[in-house]
Amino acid sequence: MENNHIPLNKGLQKDVLYKGLKAKYILYLIYLSLATIMLGLILSTFIPMLIALVLTVGVITFVFLILLFYSRTYGANGFVKKLADASKPDSIKVSNPFENLLLWKNR
Repeated sequence: MENNHIPLNKGLQKDVLYKGLKAKYILYLIYLSLATIMLGLILSTFIPMLIALVLTVGVITFVFLILLFYSRTYGANGFVKKLADASKPDSIKVSNPFENLLLWKNR
């Protein structure tokens, strides 16, 4: 039996890169692939196994391509920054105007 090793491009101040996916996207791919495989196993009890297998492989491929797009577009941490930026409020409502504060009153 051969020892197969997959080299990871990792060094100081470098992102972990595997098949074009950077850093956190590798974990996202693993988690989503495992969830899809579990869903495919559950699905195979209701529909024929070949159709469930084709659907599972198709979903895993689709997830990989989406994650590859996000990895190349936003970088290692850019997708999380994009989500955080999207959740920022557009405006802040001030219920107490600053002109009533003691520091800003004209004496």
